[in-house]
Amino acid sequence: MAWVVKLKTGFRDHAFDLMRLERIRADYPEMRIRVDYNQGLDPLEAPARVRDVAGFAPDFIEQPVPAQAWEAMRRLREISDVPLIADESVFGPEDMTRALREGIADGVSVKIMKAGGLMRAQEVARMAGAAGLGAYGGDMFETGLAHLAGAQMIAATPEITLGCEFYQAAYFLAEDILETPFPVHDGAVVLPDGPGLGAVPSVERLEKYAMARRHHEGVTTT
Repeated sequence: MAWVVKLKTGFRDHAFDLMRLERIRADYPEMRIRVDYNQGLDPLEAPARVRDVAGFAPDFIEQPVPAQAWEAMRRLREISDVPLIADESVFGPEDMTRALREGIADGVSVKIMKAGGLMRAQEVARMAGAAGLGAYGGDMFETGLAHLAGAQMIAATPEITLGCEFYQAAYFLAEDILETPFPVHDGAVVLPDGPGLGAVPSVERLEKYAMARRHHEGVTTT
């Protein structure tokens, strides 16, 4: 199985982004690349920059322009040989309906927090699949419990064909609340087979952070 790397781009200058892509292609020619701009491109500059990035043959380019720049997304899709993924442009089924109507993307990033729950996230993925588009499972600023919910949803949703990412709890939280770490082994999510989401939160950590919240809010307990 080929390794996959997802590059967050659009925050430094364009030359820096291209330098990273050149280095990866030179040192790891078999590695698959995915590029996520997180809305980082100006719509006027986006066509030339997307063409440059497409030259490195990434699997897809995710949300190159701001969420509401629907016409810019549509135009980029027309000129790009690389599939475009809509993330911030599509939250729930309502946005997905418009995205399909206006033809802004070749796929969609599906997140349970963004969509408004498990069932709505599944609906977004199923709408994409029915239209012949790909779907990608993502995460947001959340704990490992939400990661588990997302992972279980993805496993139960065959329309999510482009893989997934779950890293926020490990990278952005000082300490997650799960009793055992979110199960990632050799770059793959291994679903736990326990009841419910498959794992439980640490009671000690829940009490610890609940007390921190109460202290922050000026609430005293007896």
